Amino acid sequence: MTLQPGPSSDSGEISRADLLPFLTSFSDLRLRGFFWPGVTVAIFTTALLILAALKNETGFFWCLAGLISLTNLFLAYLWCGKKMPFPFVALVAVGAFFLDWALTPAIIAAEKVLPSLVAPGLVEEPVKALPLAVVLFVGLFLSHARQRKYGLREPLDGILLAAASATGFAFLETMFVYVPEYGALISTPRLLVNMFSHIAYAGTFGYFIGLAAMRHRRAMPAAIAVLIGFAIANMLHDLYDSMRFYAGGLAILSPIHETLLAIISLIVFGSVILKARDVSPEREFLWPYGSLMPYRAPEVEPLPQMPALPGDFWLAIGGHRLSLTETMHLTVRDIPCLSAPGADGIVADVREHPNDPSLLVLRNLSKNIWEAVLPDGTVRAIAPAGTVRIVAGTRLVFGTQSGAILVTSTEIGANPRARPADEWC
Repeated sequence: MTLQPGPSSDSGEISRADLLPFLTSFSDLRLRGFFWPGVTVAIFTTALLILAALKNETGFFWCLAGLISLTNLFLAYLWCGKKMPFPFVALVAVGAFFLDWALTPAIIAAEKVLPSLVAPGLVEEPVKALPLAVVLFVGLFLSHARQRKYGLREPLDGILLAAASATGFAFLETMFVYVPEYGALISTPRLLVNMFSHIAYAGTFGYFIGLAAMRHRRAMPAAIAVLIGFAIANMLHDLYDSMRFYAGGLAILSPIHETLLAIISLIVFGSVILKARDVSPEREFLWPYGSLMPYRAPEVEPLPQMPALPGDFWLAIGGHRLSLTETMHLTVRDIPCLSAPGADGIVADVREHPNDPSLLVLRNLSKNIWEAVLPDGTVRAIAPAGTVRIVAGTRLVFGTQSGAILVTSTEIGANPRARPADEWC
């Protein structure tokens, strides 16, 4: 990504904003990825210090358990590319905790009935998948924009939601089952290892559930994907739990067994995350931005060759090209996923740049917020009434549809309007 230098002054003066940046930068700072995690850690560490001073060991370990659980979930959230709002992901974890708490008697009864070798996976993995089913069902009643933000539409959604569900389940199991039996010291290592156990198993299963959701138009492949994911999650879960069967002199193998299974689970979990990022319709907007430049990402199907008309701009969307000429209007017939504020159905228009007549801009006249990726990889949100420069290589996401701005030119620079996007309107 190309970083543009900030404004500078040749006068040599030091402004108040330079001396006191924290008085003017909070509106930008609060949107940065590190800010709220830092605030959260500050709150938890203060609570830990207070509990340590009060010698309240129970409260200390509960507080530490909460911090570790949030850290595990946030780490999975970063690996997936921060696709969903983290407060929503954390809310799913809390909801899963209470759902699992209500189902605890049934879980214990089912594990007693089934063979001990396969009981954990067969019982616990479906339980961890229940919140995904709830989100999938609720998503049927949401708008396209809210589905994209909160729904289960693709593998990355499944992984994130499953990781949240596993976090709630692991916290319940650790603090309400293992801590009463083995003491508070067991909480820290058990919650730390959940990234390589419960979260890894559930996340892997969630990948296949999301894959089925994305390919739901064909029932048989979708069902096969869910069964394969369930089988893999069960196998990893049962193999990990099988170390409890070591006895006598073989007990020395238990730590080796645990370490190997943790590494294998991490490899499997990491692999499905990478594949989910690769097949995601949102891959150009994931954090950190993809290794492919946006204009090279295969978001738009190849289009038939057109005669080279120097300086002509086009919006390629679906299987169509829309000519972007000055004063042109685009309507909901051109981009059906957008909502028009008026009866005329206009959702965008093309006009001259207000400060540079040699440039054209595409103005958002819809009710929706667009997302755009400049050729240098910069990602921006285009709010209603906002504009984006019409530059070849710029990609736009209008909601459920994606498009790319193309220019038909025999050589770069043939048209004075076709300039690099070194600034944003």
